[in-house]
Amino acid sequence: MEQHHLAACPSLTSGILADCSCDYEQKHYLNLAKISFWIFLLELVGGRVSGSMALVADAFHVLMDGTENMISVFVSRLSRKGADEKKIRSTGAKVSAGLLFFIACMIAYEGYERIITPHHVEWYMVVVATIGLGANLWQRKLHQGALHEHRNITHFWQDLHLLSDITTSGIVILGGLIMLISGKWYWIDGVLSLGIGLLIMTFAGAKGLGFELHSHTHHHEHGKGCHHHQ
Repeated sequence: MEQHHLAACPSLTSGILADCSCDYEQKHYLNLAKISFWIFLLELVGGRVSGSMALVADAFHVLMDGTENMISVFVSRLSRKGADEKKIRSTGAKVSAGLLFFIACMIAYEGYERIITPHHVEWYMVVVATIGLGANLWQRKLHQGALHEHRNITHFWQDLHLLSDITTSGIVILGGLIMLISGKWYWIDGVLSLGIGLLIMTFAGAKGLGFELHSHTHHHEHGKGCHHHQ
């Protein structure tokens, strides 16, 4: 098994499995997942305390990326043992998609309710959202530092997810500042949470239907790759 893996890996020159950069890739996505889960907890608690449903919605938007990163880690590990990579990723994506779709429906409904009946939002939701944005930017910086052989389709889609997180966090901050400056217009929080909820539903629905399935295969500019097969 190890022999086949080593023979297929163009980035490995030592011939020692411990030097395989795929271990680095696993750590890379695990680190991204850890940051995502910390952002999720921060924004979830901050959103509930400050009364901002938009911040709670953004927390689950980040959680979506965290679960995708964990799926990438498990796929990487299991595929090296000869497991069916596509089946593993498909199953994991559908499970996480189903859960997130259900949560997104509740977020969208709550957002709609808050448009009709606005709730007061505390000023410090902007602080929490800003911290979340900073963490998102840090994640993307780490992701841009990935090894060349790992800049595959998984890396590409994760980069888009991170850009989506950064954009969403920026919009939440802007909405928070408008509410803070105006001292009213709290219906904006409902609009934001409804929009983010619909966005999560779209992504989750695409995952559940089998779209956006990433490959752990390391694609190179010369067409070579590191395939984990027995």
